[in-house]
Amino acid sequence: MISRKILGVRVDFGLNMEKALDIIENNLLNDGKNHIVCTTNPEFVVDAQEDSDFRKIINDSSLSVPDGIGVVLAKNYLNAVDTLKRNSLFPIMAFFKGVRVGISSFIHKDEVKEERISGVDLTYEICKLSSQKGYTIFFLGGRAKNAVGNFIDEGDKDMSNKAADIMRDKYPGVNIVGATSSFSRDSKDDEKTVDYIKKVMVEKGINKIDFLFVAYNHLHQEKWIMRNKDKIPAKVSIGCGGTFDFIVGNCSLPPDIYAKYNLGWLYRLIKQPWRIKRIIKAFPIFPMKVYVYSISIGSNNAQKK
Repeated sequence: MISRKILGVRVDFGLNMEKALDIIENNLLNDGKNHIVCTTNPEFVVDAQEDSDFRKIINDSSLSVPDGIGVVLAKNYLNAVDTLKRNSLFPIMAFFKGVRVGISSFIHKDEVKEERISGVDLTYEICKLSSQKGYTIFFLGGRAKNAVGNFIDEGDKDMSNKAADIMRDKYPGVNIVGATSSFSRDSKDDEKTVDYIKKVMVEKGINKIDFLFVAYNHLHQEKWIMRNKDKIPAKVSIGCGGTFDFIVGNCSLPPDIYAKYNLGWLYRLIKQPWRIKRIIKAFPIFPMKVYVYSISIGSNNAQKK
């Protein structure tokens, strides 16, 4: 595993799903501490430029996996421009190097995908692991939205409970001990949320939660975890964004033709047009920021571990 900061935000590269799960299961679950795992995508990096608290949470997390082709390409681009000679032509050479890296993602798409660890895939894999080994899981948050981004009535059962039921069907024996979307991400609801989770734990006769998945949208969910991680005995907390949307089918995974060319973002935009502002952050804002960074202060000055 090699950690590199992309625009000052730490991302852990050199992993695939198997390696990430090995770190989570054999390290994070066993040291008696409360850990945060971040699924860091281009939108995380862009928002972290203006929010130092959010940036610190990611940088101090126990694991920051690259959730998004964009951050993998940014790493490849910064590594590539490290080899360029710095002179008056550097901005032009760096631009064409970036174009080449982008094109290579289509030609060598399997190599790029190998490093990407999406929050959706991670959630499924941990639920599968739970069905095999009994790890306890709690689903928190998630609410359905219509085409313009407004919350909609979900009827008798909220999204997290629907997602939990679907995972129980998919992975018989998965140990999801509780699920709720009843509480907001606002700090004023923290005490009620924590009390509810602890009540469920008492009812289930457990004193620890192995995995807490929090779906309050990025930035908000990580801050919620940071505020409450020492109040809830959860070994590993993961902000999972719109994962419950995928599980319950509000937004299906992209068809093979989109996935083949790393265009999942386009498919999701078609299905959820209200995400346009967020997608613009991923492209073109994110690559533009990476390019400007590379020519203004040089990727040689990027912090590495």
